[in-house]
Amino acid sequence: MEATIQAIQNRINECIKHDYWFLENRIFLKLQYFSEEQSKSFLNQELADATDELANLHDNTVIQSITDYAESLDFLWESTFIETLTSSEKKKYANFDTSTLDVKQYTTKNDSYDEVLPYFSQIVKFIVLSKYVLLLNKKAEYYQSPTISEEVKKMSIEPVSDAKPQIKQTFECHFDDRQIETLTTCINEAHVFTESVTTEIVKQIFDCELENYLRVKNNRLFAYFFTSLDDRNLITHYWQSVCRSNPFFLSSLKGKPLKQSDLSTATNESREKLPKGSEIIDKYLKELKKH
Repeated sequence: MEATIQAIQNRINECIKHDYWFLENRIFLKLQYFSEEQSKSFLNQELADATDELANLHDNTVIQSITDYAESLDFLWESTFIETLTSSEKKKYANFDTSTLDVKQYTTKNDSYDEVLPYFSQIVKFIVLSKYVLLLNKKAEYYQSPTISEEVKKMSIEPVSDAKPQIKQTFECHFDDRQIETLTTCINEAHVFTESVTTEIVKQIFDCELENYLRVKNNRLFAYFFTSLDDRNLITHYWQSVCRSNPFFLSSLKGKPLKQSDLSTATNESREKLPKGSEIIDKYLKELKKH
């Protein structure tokens, strides 16, 4: 039964990535066009709506069984999910033909598999909303920070000049030495770049202080690496914009600095089909979260 549950879990993870990506991009696009006050209002309303939905889903005892495992990629097996199901529901999961589970069918109609796999769409929605609430809280804290208000105020009172004020974008992360070592091993073992990197270079990457260009070996794998960090709330959701503002990464084919459109395309493609080396990244980032 474990193998069947794992196969179902893999498909659920893909559905989660799809739905979360949709919400990520939606909020990213809206915040680009909103003023500071509009952003605050929007985030507060989104947070209220998302938490209401989570609370409703949490009324279900089956959903409650996976609550403490929301960040795990194996929550079906690691939690008490199986034990919480009725005997007839367990049989449905144990006897399910996993080859018939199509992510595209789910994205077309979310409840397509709820009859043969009870709670399928609710499980996906619960995990997606759990992640989304974390993202919303992080963004809300950012807009409530006194630093942001001071920056906006300062920009509004300074004399107008030809050069627009630039606020340096960063990955908004704080990795310790052990985490930097883990990330270095991950990058080198997965071959994210065409050359091996040192811990010092990796630190420069996340501090946005790279001294030399790095050529990406595979755009999709590069995007998967940063998206996976984002999914785990280890870096800013706006990592694509950070890479654009700090153009130290060269594309795998053209050897030119990666544009945000390149990164967006690579991110979409990496979600549709996992790039070679993604399993290595998953392994090390799972370890990174334990530190």
